[in-house]
Amino acid sequence: MKTLVLGLALVALGACVAPAPAPVVPAPVFRDQSAQIASQTDVTAARMAGTWHIRQGFADGPSIGRTLEISTLPGDALQLRIVAQRCGADGCAQPEEVLVKLNATGPGRWTPEAPPAGLPDQEFWVMWMDFDSRTAAIGTPTGTFGWIIDRSATGGGDRVTAARDIMDWFGYDLNKLTGVEQ
Repeated sequence: MKTLVLGLALVALGACVAPAPAPVVPAPVFRDQSAQIASQTDVTAARMAGTWHIRQGFADGPSIGRTLEISTLPGDALQLRIVAQRCGADGCAQPEEVLVKLNATGPGRWTPEAPPAGLPDQEFWVMWMDFDSRTAAIGTPTGTFGWIIDRSATGGGDRVTAARDIMDWFGYDLNKLTGVEQ
């Protein structure tokens, strides 16, 4: 009888133990973190404002839509508006509008405030923007995120090539950079 009671007590005690937490899967990294990286110091909130199309990104990296609307806020902050439609094996959900505040953290650098899934929860840098503010290469120093964005959904191949060259210079693996269907 004592064995039965002791056995039941151990079973009850075992039921109180919390399950092991799910393992944390690290985000894929697309750049050699030992390579230099810099943000372009003349990129301002005003230069970032407007409509942008994601032209290239990393296939295994964050993905949240194809077109971005960026507006300026006080203090050089930005508001990022994305109309996202998530698709899975069961089809696509209704498009939803996502608004994210980006706080300025330095020249050509912003950090998202409470970012949704698909955007990095870390500072991202504008590594390069052409003189006329038509094309930009953005990414994180950790290398877990990177996009080439452009004011137009098509064209500007020379600028996209220049953005790719900058990303290559800063250690990004261009073999993992893919075009985004518009």
